[in-house]
Order: sequence, then C-alpha cells, then structure tokens
Amino acid sequence: MKILYVISVMVLVGALIGGVTNSLAIRMLFRPYKPIYLFGKRVPFTPGLIPKRRGELADQLGKLVMEHLLTADSMKRRLENSQFQEKMEEWVKAELQNYLESGITVQEFLSRFGIENADEKLKENLERVVESKYEEIMTGLRSNPLHQVLPASIVHSVQSNIPYAAEYVLSKGVHYFESAEGKRQLNKMIQDFIATRGKLGSVVQMFMGNYNIVDKVQPEVVKFLKHDGTKDVLMKVLYGEWEKIKRMEIGEVEEKLTKVTILSTIHKALDRTLNIPGWMEKSLLEAIGPIHPWMMEKLVPSILLTGSHLVLEKLEELLAKLQLEEVVSDQVESFSLEQLEEMVLSVSKKELKMITYLGALLGGLIGLFQGIFVLFV
Repeated sequence: MKILYVISVMVLVGALIGGVTNSLAIRMLFRPYKPIYLFGKRVPFTPGLIPKRRGELADQLGKLVMEHLLTADSMKRRLENSQFQEKMEEWVKAELQNYLESGITVQEFLSRFGIENADEKLKENLERVVESKYEEIMTGLRSNPLHQVLPASIVHSVQSNIPYAAEYVLSKGVHYFESAEGKRQLNKMIQDFIATRGKLGSVVQMFMGNYNIVDKVQPEVVKFLKHDGTKDVLMKVLYGEWEKIKRMEIGEVEEKLTKVTILSTIHKALDRTLNIPGWMEKSLLEAIGPIHPWMMEKLVPSILLTGSHLVLEKLEELLAKLQLEEVVSDQVESFSLEQLEEMVLSVSKKELKMITYLGALLGGLIGLFQGIFVLFV
C-alpha cells in the first residue's frame, strides 16, 4: 500500500507540474506586458514573448498576408472566377436599383458631389458649347451661298411651295379687304391720300360729292387680288426674291439677321426643348427612365467587365501601391496587448487548454514511470 501511495503521489505531482508548467508557458507568451526590473536589472523572460517580439510579429504577419494570402495570383483567380463575376454583377445591379428607387433627385445627387446650382452651370456651359460650335461651323460657311449649305430637300420644298404661298397671300388679302375691318382700313388710306394731295384732293372730293369713294374702290381691290394675272405677278416676284436669297452668302444672311439674334433663337429653342430646371427636379430613376433598361442590361456589365480587366492588368502595381504589408503591420502594432491576447485566446482557447491537459498527462506519466523506477530500485 505504501508503494501504491508513493506512486500515486508522484503521478499527481508530475501531472500538476506538467499542467502548471504548460499553462504558465502559454501565459508567458503574453504576460507580463511590460518588463519587470529587480535591483535595476530586468527579470528574465519579461516582458512576454509576444510583447517583446511585437514589432517582428507585425512585420512577419504583414509579409505572410502579402506573400501567401493576398497574392496577386490568388486575387486574379478570384476575380476571373465566373461565379464571383456573376454575383458581383447581381450585387451591383441590386445596389444601383435600390439607390435609384430611393427618390433622390438629380440636383440632390449632384449636390452630394459638391455641385450646387447645377442647372445654371449646365445652362451656361451649354451656351458656351453652342456659341463655340456656332463660330466653328460659321467660319467655314460664311463665304458659301445659301443654296449650297441648305439641304437639297429644303431648297426644292421652298421652290415648289411658292405657288401655294402666293395663292395663300392673295386669299388672305381678299378675305381681309372684304371684311368690315378691311373696308375701314381702306377708307382711312383713301382719306389720308386725299388729305395729302392739297387742291387735287379737294377737287376729287368735290367731284365725288356725297358718294363714298371706298364703296367704289373696295370691289376693285378685291377684283384685282382675285385676278389670275395678279397671282402670276406675285409668283414672279416671289421666285425672283427666292433666287436672290439662294445666291446670298451665309455671312450676308448672318449680317442681316445678326449673330446675337441667331444665337438667342438657338438658346431659347434649347431651353424649351431640354427644360433643364425641370429635369433637375426629377428623380434619378425618372430622369434616366428611357435608358434604364439599357443601363442595367448593357452598361453595368460592360463597366464591370472593363473595370475587372483594368484591375487584373494593374493588380500587382495596385497591391504595391496599397502597401498592404505595412497596413497589416501597423494595424497589429496598433492593437493593445490585451486585445491581441484576447483575439489569440478566443481563436485557440480550446487547443491551448488541450496543451495544458497534455502537459498534465505527460507529467502524470513521468511520475508513474518514476514511481515504478523507484519500486524496482
């Protein structure tokens, strides 16, 4: 019994020593956090291994990440993976759609990028572009005759519609002079004419007596306007004027209309067509409504494909620019020792306990062998 008691004590003592030793060794990886001095000399094994080698550990972790984990080849394989590309495209489309459906207006969207009064700036820039393009185009056209610049279809259309224009003018003239307003205007013209002719006017007035001259003149004016010869004369005049206009140089047309008037007309037409202030108040989804299907089905995949190719081509250079090795190293060094210890223990707590238990087991076995050895000695 005495021998059994001795062996049991030796096993327990060995297990206790093995377990405590391993547990202490594990704790000494982190503890103490700072060096301990006794009589002015640093106590050995202080601070712990990791606090003492913290800088080297951070550097090695940085190299480990860059040389074995986040390598250019591994990232290229990931980016080239078809499933990853499909998921990335789905994610981008979903996020873009959610953003578009958030109700944000075009003006609010631009404001987030620091662009205020975008409608005024866009209008000013558009006017500058129009004026620049106008001058650029007119510089090469001012010496050309109008008929060489206008499309042939327009020249032919004007030419063929002159008879209709003459008929339209004459019909409106007839309608006007047959009306009460036309008769009053014609009477006023006659009275003004007589008043400016002095004695001749008095003689005419005396000759006509109480007869109203306009009643005699009005039917003659209408008859004149309805006469076929009048239409032929008017058409001849219009054809002649059109030939003069066709031969006019663009510069001469510009001079007659004035550049300011032409540009003002273009600007007003653009303002009415584009309605920039109204467009700025639209939601993003409403503003891009006509191109939304094309953007989601064509533009987004195209941008992602082009972007992925660009990233793959410049990946090694990009990783070098990011200096991830230094980022990891700096991040590790920024951790407090308590955080670092907690992080390591939270990951390997179970394994470290098993090492402690293994030390106790080995210590117990050594105690058993010692007891047996003592028994035979």
